Amino acid sequence: MTSHDKFTIKTTLTEADVSGRDYITLDNEEEVGEHIVTHWHPMNIHKAISNNDGIELTIRDIDTKSDHKVNFRCNASYSGILQGHWRLNFIERRSLKAGDEIGFFWDPVLSILCFSVLMKNYL
Repeated sequence: MTSHDKFTIKTTLTEADVSGRDYITLDNEEEVGEHIVTHWHPMNIHKAISNNDGIELTIRDIDTKSDHKVNFRCNASYSGILQGHWRLNFIERRSLKAGDEIGFFWDPVLSILCFSVLMKNYL
């Protein structure tokens, strides 16, 4: 297993992801459901779906070894949104650009979402 194999949710950032909005959408419902939401208590799943603010999560940037709080909300099919300081803590702090590939995986022992920049787009 390579170090990138543990990232069960991967996305290549678009212009919309990096230009002004303070959230990122995790559209792959199957991966979000299988690799994140299934690890949660049913009460947290309910909050993530029914509460407009979702639930607070810690995201660990494993590249910089720093932790950041975000809100996660999803719909009943588990398409997820990470919001609340996303832009400041990830897009700006990591100088992310369209074309960069990022990845996430859920750490069930620590109950945190782990993040990494998997590939930078230098074009």
